[in-house]
Amino acid sequence: MDVIERIVVEKKLSTGMALLGAGVLYASFGLLDLALFPAQSGLMLGIRGGVIAYLVALASLIWLAPKPYLRHSQWLLSVAVMMAGGGIVWMSVLASGQPHGETYYAGLILVMCVQAVFTPLHWWLSAANSLLLVIAYNATLPESDLPLAVLLGNNFFLVGAALILAAGSYAEERNARLRFAHEDTIERQKHDIEVQKQRADALLHQILPDPIADRLMDGNQTIADGYSDVTVLFADLSGFTEYSSSVSPRGLVRILNRVFSAFDEAAEELGVEKIKTIGDAYMAACGLPNEVEDHPERMVALALRMREEMARVREEFPGFELDIRIGIHTGPCIAGVIGRQRLIYDLWGDTVNLASRMESTGMPGQIQVTEATWLRTRHAFRYEARHEVHVKGRGTMTAYLLQG
Repeated sequence: MDVIERIVVEKKLSTGMALLGAGVLYASFGLLDLALFPAQSGLMLGIRGGVIAYLVALASLIWLAPKPYLRHSQWLLSVAVMMAGGGIVWMSVLASGQPHGETYYAGLILVMCVQAVFTPLHWWLSAANSLLLVIAYNATLPESDLPLAVLLGNNFFLVGAALILAAGSYAEERNARLRFAHEDTIERQKHDIEVQKQRADALLHQILPDPIADRLMDGNQTIADGYSDVTVLFADLSGFTEYSSSVSPRGLVRILNRVFSAFDEAAEELGVEKIKTIGDAYMAACGLPNEVEDHPERMVALALRMREEMARVREEFPGFELDIRIGIHTGPCIAGVIGRQRLIYDLWGDTVNLASRMESTGMPGQIQVTEATWLRTRHAFRYEARHEVHVKGRGTMTAYLLQG
């Protein structure tokens, strides 16, 4: 929508009211016709009636059919101006030679004022309309017997009014263009800010769990929650250090991205939260920040999916023979967001330490769980007991290897 179209829309109410007001004013002067020119009043009233009918029809079009009006507004309004001004010129001819007849030209000034102030016309079209009305008025002068001084005075007022009103129209249109340009700039800036905010929000939701990200965006500066019952998983690629020295950096990142992307997809499908990756290690938790009852079963199912994905990766990448070692424990923990930059959602507590120990004391290709997890999931999965697993800081513990 260009500037003029926007001005037309903006001035729709004032234009409609101006047209109706002009119609009322045009009709009111009909009383003057009856008083001053009774002999010509019948024809004058006919002229006024035609102009008033067009003004009312155009005002109705503005409200009832705004799209056609918007499409042709410049010409529809110009016709209204020319009809109103032309009617005055015609009535000036009829009143010529009558007492006070020479004053009818002043109605042209009123028409010019209405079109310049109330109608959303291009300034150049408004000036052209005024010029045509002045020319039409002067074309009738040979029919009149007005003194030269009166003719010159009338033209002085008409041309002066036309020039002043054209300048005003130009200034108003220019100011409107500047205002709309300023508004457009503000709207673009708002849109850019909103896009950047959406990108930042999306990135924050990728880094942190959705409920935690929402709390941060709501202004929570410190987030630390205690959970009485969650399941934590640690996974590590056995032999990764030796393998990393035998491949290119690009190849190594490609393989890790393939592995961890598959893990992320499985975790999302099962409703498990990925916490972080550290080198070739993968940490996940279930039961936080959204608490669920079946978090041990979900985590064990994720471990099985991870082991299956590793088998697929070994088929895709010849020479990649590494396997995965997984440890799981169920219990209470603390979770929160730490840092001011590069925020991370992390977990603390004995549950985290035991899950890590289950991974480090496990065997390649095996999923090792504590007794707490075994008790919660033995109804759904098969296990093999592994006795006397030494856990640093806890001594000997009973652990279980997931069979399927």
